[in-house]
Amino acid sequence: MQKICLILFTFVSLNSFAQKGNNKLIAEYEDTLKVIAHIIMNAETEAEKRLANTAFISNLTEVLQYEKSFKFPFDSLVTIARLTPTDGSFRIFNWLLKKDNGSYEYYALVHYHNKKRKRYEIIPLVDNSANIRNAQWEDLDAKNWYGGLYYQIAYIKKAGRKYYTLLSWDGNDGYSTKKIIDVMYFSGKNKIKFGLPIFKQNKKESQKRVIIEYDAKTSVSVKYQQKKQRIVFDNLVPPKKDLEGLEEYYIPEGTFNAYQHKKGKWWLQQDVDIRNTQKSPRIKKLKRGLIPR
Repeated sequence: MQKICLILFTFVSLNSFAQKGNNKLIAEYEDTLKVIAHIIMNAETEAEKRLANTAFISNLTEVLQYEKSFKFPFDSLVTIARLTPTDGSFRIFNWLLKKDNGSYEYYALVHYHNKKRKRYEIIPLVDNSANIRNAQWEDLDAKNWYGGLYYQIAYIKKAGRKYYTLLSWDGNDGYSTKKIIDVMYFSGKNKIKFGLPIFKQNKKESQKRVIIEYDAKTSVSVKYQQKKQRIVFDNLVPPKKDLEGLEEYYIPEGTFNAYQHKKGKWWLQQDVDIRNTQKSPRIKKLKRGLIPR
């Protein structure tokens, strides 16, 4: 397996001397990345997955240096999430690595156009979620990222600073699963920040991100409805009274809550009507095997 990964790495590195901006060359990278991505998801050991992951990051970073790569679909990378907000300002390549102990690590590259420098740039996100305490209130950045697998980006155009609300899945520890609602924005020189105090429980209380934890044996929906500008999610309850506060046991109760966007904030609304809503894009990704069940 190690020899295979090294051969793939060498093959793509040699291609870097070819003519830039060639779609055929980018397609060759894609073919190689597809093989390596399969190894990351399906290798028998964590060591083999990590070796492949290193090669994947190196080769993806290399191909994204080419200007035409920003609009290249890379649609054969079915185990890699590729998301772009409606304003088209950046793209996220995002994937997971399942460790031997059953937990997950997450990786992402943000590919965006730097208008000041007039060039495309890449910012890697470093998953540090295992060491982040009180995550709902922390200011985070690219080097200190609460990792997950993104499946939807909500962008609502308004005056002032642009920010993007991202929904992600986290397999956590095998006993519980998490859905994360976070905010990303660009700040200063080539910097990405995460978290803003715009998630309002009431007029006095707010959070910088929302983390919804629940029993891994159940399924919970968290999705953005663009027409209504709201994030709808299952209302969760403990199955027994003595499990109150232990969110790893929580299950859907049958009703729904939402965060409604209003004047730059996400306001919590309880017991909302979700009838006649659009199908969640998360379901499509599940069918393609992007997120483990």
